[in-house]
Amino acid sequence: MNKVAITGKIGSGKTTALNYFRRAGHFAISSDFIIRSIYENEETRSQLLKKLGIEKKNYKEVIIEKIKDPSFNYKLKKAIYPIMGRLRSKRIPTFITKKNIFFEVPLLYEEKLERNYDKVIFIKGNFIKRLKRTLIKGKTKEYFETMNRYQGADAIKEKLSDITICNNGSKIDFYNSLIRCEKEI
Repeated sequence: MNKVAITGKIGSGKTTALNYFRRAGHFAISSDFIIRSIYENEETRSQLLKKLGIEKKNYKEVIIEKIKDPSFNYKLKKAIYPIMGRLRSKRIPTFITKKNIFFEVPLLYEEKLERNYDKVIFIKGNFIKRLKRTLIKGKTKEYFETMNRYQGADAIKEKLSDITICNNGSKIDFYNSLIRCEKEI
């Protein structure tokens, strides 16, 4: 069993890749799902908002606005990462398996988390295609640009990763790349 991190910038295709590996029979743990579960749970959401000094009313809009400030972004990560770690560890199988475990880790290199994984898949895509994918999901261009600003350079991620997949073509091309990737791991 390998612990495999899937990383890439916003809109690169991390979630699509994670869902592919899940359907292929592997274990898959989504950072997006974990964050959503934190905010959906009244107790954990209240704890987080208290640490951040944010009122419950319109908290999503407030966080999205404040995240542009690097000091708030740092404070948010310091508050949310320990919660994410606890929830992630609860989802890791405790029994022996030959299946791989895939983790979606958007800021893998930025947060120096790569040592926690056996393999790293980096998914890259050009700016315009990633922006279009993000807008289709209902996010704003401003949100995309804010999140993109916190993510490191593709060249560095590509050099540090075990496998790089370029996601600038069709969905069929991307899925074929994932099939080849699965065979490599």
